[in-house]
Amino acid sequence: MSTEQTHDQVVRYEPLARTPLPDVIAEQLLAEIDSGTLRPGDRLPSEPELARQLQVGRSSLREAIRKLHTLGVLDVVRGRGTFVRHRTEPEPTPQFVHWSATQGPAIGEVLEARIGLELAASGLACVRATQADIDAVAARCREHEAARRKGDLDVLVHTDEQVHESLIRAAHNDLLLQMYLALVPQMREFRAHTLALGHADERFDPHHRAMLAGLVKRDAAAVREAVVQHIGALYGEVKAAGTVETGRQAAGQMLDYATILANFT
Repeated sequence: MSTEQTHDQVVRYEPLARTPLPDVIAEQLLAEIDSGTLRPGDRLPSEPELARQLQVGRSSLREAIRKLHTLGVLDVVRGRGTFVRHRTEPEPTPQFVHWSATQGPAIGEVLEARIGLELAASGLACVRATQADIDAVAARCREHEAARRKGDLDVLVHTDEQVHESLIRAAHNDLLLQMYLALVPQMREFRAHTLALGHADERFDPHHRAMLAGLVKRDAAAVREAVVQHIGALYGEVKAAGTVETGRQAAGQMLDYATILANFT
């Protein structure tokens, strides 16, 4: 009997994952910062010079810098340049980067459910909200911004939950409310991570105010747009952090803001 074996099935190989170039650049800059080669306050070379040194395109470099700015690692000062950010408090970014890489895909599903609930509630609230409901949303927004000034992260997380809960309550749909409340515990750790990042007020608070302004005008499209921008920004936080660490899995499973906007509005 012949010892030779034939294989009828063709072996199929999966393509090797490739880390996007902006993520490679971001990882290299992070390594320089972690090693102390780049210190807080140091200015990076100009964009053309840094692109030349790294031998990369300027568009890829800009995307990498944008991600590190989103994570609070770099400060981009118009007319002056890009600087390594000074830290006066414990750095939350490494924890957020690791958490996003491991938990990002799962929280993505929670955010998808959340955006569906909040968009549905937005339209109903613009029809059903009483003046007391609108006043409640306004009060919760003020409380959230006051909590940020005090710097208590636990209170900040709670008041953020209350802002969005008040919008859901304004829809006067008990099932939507119960579904949203079921998601809140799953989002608590995520909220803590995102709200601890630098410049969180600049990224997220305007969306709260836009939601309120749209509700006051009974403008459902405006409220929905604010909701999409807000949760789209949250997607962006997780995606940017996750791709810095993995470059592959988290990025592949998280939707970007443009996709969210196109599919939910």
